[in-house]
Amino acid sequence: MIKPDDVEFHPLAEGQRETWAETNYFPFSIAEEGIAGCVYNLFRPGLGVCLSDVTIFDRCANHWEGLAYTDNQQHIPCPPSLARYRLRNGVAVECLDPPRDYRVSYKGIDDTELHLEYSGVMRPQDLNDPDQDPLTRASNSGDKAWDDAFNGHFDMTAHVTGELVLRGRRLAVDCFATIDHSWGPRLERDNGSAVVVQAYFDRDIALHLLAAFEPRHEQAIGPAFHGYVLRNGRVSGVVAAQGRVRREGMFPRAMEISVEDEDGNRYQLSGSMINWAPWAPYSSVIYYSGLAQWRWGSRIGHGPYQEILSRAFVARHKLSN
Repeated sequence: MIKPDDVEFHPLAEGQRETWAETNYFPFSIAEEGIAGCVYNLFRPGLGVCLSDVTIFDRCANHWEGLAYTDNQQHIPCPPSLARYRLRNGVAVECLDPPRDYRVSYKGIDDTELHLEYSGVMRPQDLNDPDQDPLTRASNSGDKAWDDAFNGHFDMTAHVTGELVLRGRRLAVDCFATIDHSWGPRLERDNGSAVVVQAYFDRDIALHLLAAFEPRHEQAIGPAFHGYVLRNGRVSGVVAAQGRVRREGMFPRAMEISVEDEDGNRYQLSGSMINWAPWAPYSSVIYYSGLAQWRWGSRIGHGPYQEILSRAFVARHKLSN
C-alpha cells in the first residue's frame, strides 16, 4: 500500500548508491488540438544529480527534431526532497496532498511554459502489493515488478487542469492522465522493453496497462505485467491483456488491444495514433510515444500509447530501419 511518505525519496542500501533512481512522471494532453506532453524527472540521490525532460508532441514524426518542443537536461543538482522541489531548468513540483494531488509548473525557452494541477481521482495503485494487484497476487514467486527499477512503483489517474503556453500560443488543459513514481536500482544499460496503454473515456472509465513487448515480434503485445481499470470510482486490477500493432516501419500506426480485469469485464480497444515521435528521456532507452484516439464499442476516448525499447536490444538485433 502506498503511503503519503512514498512521494519522498526512499532509503537506499550503500551498495546501491550509484544505481538507485527515483522518477516522477506527469503527462498531459489537449486531444482537440492534437497535443500531448509530459514532465519526466529521474533522480539519483546517491550521486546528487537528476535529469529532467519536458517534451511536447503535436504531429507524427520519424525523428526527434519533429517534436513540437523538447528540453532535456541530464546533469541537474538533485533536490533534497520530492515533496516540493524546483529544478535549475525551470521545473517546479509541489505535492499538495500526498500522495494524491500535485502542482507542476515549468518555464522554459522559446516562450513555452506550463502550469498544471493534478488531482488524484483514485488511490495510488501499488504494482507490488498483492492486495491491490491481482497479477502480483497470482505470481506466488516473491519476485517484484517487471524490472528492478520498479521495485517500488505506483500509478494514479488524475484530473489535470491548467494552461500550456507553446511557443507563445496559450492553450487550456483539461484532461485525465496517469502519473507515476518509481524507485529502485536502475542501470542505464540494456533495460527491459514494454508497452504502456492508457485510455480515458469521459469521466467514468480510465484504463492503464503495462504489458510485455518483444521488439523482434513487433506486431504482438502482451501478456500483461500490471494495470487497472477505474470505472465509476472503482479500481479493478488487470488480469490479462494481449494485442497487435500495425506499423509504418518501426512506428505504430494502429493498435488492437484486449484487456480483462479481475471483475471479469473485457475491454476491446482499437486505437490510432494522433501524434507520435521517438522520445529518449535518458540515453539507454527509446520510446515510440504519442497520443492515440481509442474506440471502445461506440465510445471514443484518448490517451497515450508508448513502446519502451532498449536501445542496446535494438542495436544487437539490427532492428532499426
